[in-house]
Amino acid sequence: MKLQKSHLLELQEIAQQAALNAGKYIQSKLNEDYEIGSKGTNSKASDIVTEVDINAQKIIAKALQESIQKYDLGWLGEETPDDGSRLVKDYFFTVDPIDGTLPFTKKTNGFSVSIGLVSQSGISVLGVAYDPYHDVLYCAVKGEKAYRNGEEFKINYNKNKGLTFYSDLSFVSSGAYPFLIESLERTAKEKYGGALKVVDHQGAVINAMSVIENAPAVYIKPHRDKQGGGCAWDFAASACIAEAVGIKVTDYFGNPINLNKKENTYMNNEGIRFEVW
Repeated sequence: MKLQKSHLLELQEIAQQAALNAGKYIQSKLNEDYEIGSKGTNSKASDIVTEVDINAQKIIAKALQESIQKYDLGWLGEETPDDGSRLVKDYFFTVDPIDGTLPFTKKTNGFSVSIGLVSQSGISVLGVAYDPYHDVLYCAVKGEKAYRNGEEFKINYNKNKGLTFYSDLSFVSSGAYPFLIESLERTAKEKYGGALKVVDHQGAVINAMSVIENAPAVYIKPHRDKQGGGCAWDFAASACIAEAVGIKVTDYFGNPINLNKKENTYMNNEGIRFEVW
């Protein structure tokens, strides 16, 4: 079944409410004690999981359940195993209940709720992202405008000179990091007449939204051999929103991103780029 514009707008409303419900719960737990566990990954940022992540995903799943049944949608959530429905359904919801669990556990900004709807071919057709820390809701449907707290979301160019690089904390220790920094510092000086500012404490979704809100800016995840490098739930919502404001989202090599690879959900072999020059 191909979803029409009216279907997507209906699903957007439902996803928005699901994100707000989860976000309110997450914010209520920010200063409380909760259990923190490990997923056994090789990245500090993606290894942490809390009971708040798990409970927030349950809140979202419950809110989306009726629409999943109505439109025969698949499901891919970060805190539950991949059930393979994404490979057989025409569309699937992909959810990260807390994108940026590390800043959440540190009680700082940079975390968000992310809900995306992706076609079986790997294209994001709906994106909802909620920043509970600042109470900001972003949303978009493919082919339509993007919105920030109900108002049209547009690229905001910072009047200050220079360039901002939004980086995942895990990339800072990478061997490729110094080379990319050197290249971006040169661009900041030669093209924008200022210094390079590096922000490395936020989750993937807030990094992508920050690029739009603080241009010229880039969020780059280079490819790598080790499994990881983000998953569909990290980029589905933000890719749809970014493309709705006019940003071409690509993998590290400049190719269109595929959010539904058959072999696994990881994007380490491709990397990703959100850029506003």
